[in-house]
Amino acid sequence: MKLVIRSERPLFLRELAEPLMRLMPAGGTDRFSADEHAAAILQRAALYRSFCREDDWAAEEKALRTLTTLLPANDHRLQLGIQCLPVPAGLPVPLLTLLEGWMIREENWPPEKFSPLAMLWLKAVGARPLARLDGRITQVEYGEGVAVIRLESDTRGNGSDVPVVKERRQHEEEHIDEGMYLLQANLDDSSPEWLAHVLDRLLAAGANDVHFLPATMKKSRPGVLLQALCYGSRLDELKSILFRETTTFGVRYFPVSCHRLARRVVTVTTEWGDVPVKLGYHRGERVQAAPEYDVCARLAKQAGVPLKQVYQQALLLAESAQAQSRQEETGCVEKWKREEEFPQKDAGRLCDE
Repeated sequence: MKLVIRSERPLFLRELAEPLMRLMPAGGTDRFSADEHAAAILQRAALYRSFCREDDWAAEEKALRTLTTLLPANDHRLQLGIQCLPVPAGLPVPLLTLLEGWMIREENWPPEKFSPLAMLWLKAVGARPLARLDGRITQVEYGEGVAVIRLESDTRGNGSDVPVVKERRQHEEEHIDEGMYLLQANLDDSSPEWLAHVLDRLLAAGANDVHFLPATMKKSRPGVLLQALCYGSRLDELKSILFRETTTFGVRYFPVSCHRLARRVVTVTTEWGDVPVKLGYHRGERVQAAPEYDVCARLAKQAGVPLKQVYQQALLLAESAQAQSRQEETGCVEKWKREEEFPQKDAGRLCDE
C-alpha cells in the first residue's frame, strides 16, 4: 500500500489519526507491540516536551497510541510519503534537529504550532519526503488541514503489473527498485590489502554489492574500477568510506534501477541433510533456484562427497516439490469446477463420494 500525507499547516497527529483510521484496516498490530512502539517514541520525545503546551502534548500522545495500533514500525508492506511540510518560522534551535531529512516550508505560524511527536512518529514508521504525486489516486481521506492519499502501485508503463518502489528491503513480491545508487572510483595506487579492507567496510555499511574490475588508467597504468551498489539512504556513508579508505580524489555516483524477482525459500531433505533452496519468480513463474551454498558446502565436507552432487540433488528435490505443489493446486481447481457443475441438491451425494 502506498499512502501520501499532504498538510496545509503544521502537522499534528490528532488531525492525522482520523483520515488514517478510515484508510487502514483495524488491528494492524497487537496491543503489546503498539504500546512498545509508542513508549519508544515518547522516550525520544521527552527532550522536547517543554516546548509544547500540556493540552497539546496530551492530545498528541493519545493520537500517537491510536496510530501505533494502525501502523506497525518498519512495516515493509506500506510505503508512506509526505509532501513538503509547513512549519512555524523561527522555531527554537533544539527543535530544528527534528526537521532533518524533510522538505519544509517556513510560514507565519506561532512556534507552539509544532508537534515533536508528529516528526518522531514519521521517522519511526519509515515515512519519506515526496516532491510530487506519481501514480493513480484511488482514495482520499482528509481531516482538518490534512489529507491522506492512497496511490496505486506505479508500473511506469513497463507493460506489466510489476510495481516501482524505492528502497524496498523485503523481496516477497517482484518489484523494480528505483532507490538505488551505483558508486564508482578508479584506483591505480591502492594496495590490494587496502582494497580487501575497503570491501569489508562497504558491505558492513550497507552496500548491496561491491566489485573490483580491471581498468586501464592514464599513462597506460593497470588499475582497478571499484563499484558499489547501495540504497540512496546509504550513499553519503559509502562515499565517506571511499574517500577515507582509498586513494581516490573523486567518486562518481548515479541512480540506477534494480528489477528484483519475488523470492521464497523452501527446505528440501537430501540424503546428507536439509538444504534451504531460494526460489525466484518472474510474473508468477519460477525462473530461478539456488541452494544455500554454505549449507551445501558443509554437508559435502562432512559426507566426503563432491559439492556439485549435493547441489544437484537439492535442485532436483526443489523441482519435485514445486511440481507436486502445482499438481495439488490444479487438483483443487478441478475439484472446485466439478462441484460447481453439480446442482445444490446433489451436494450431499458429492460429499459422500
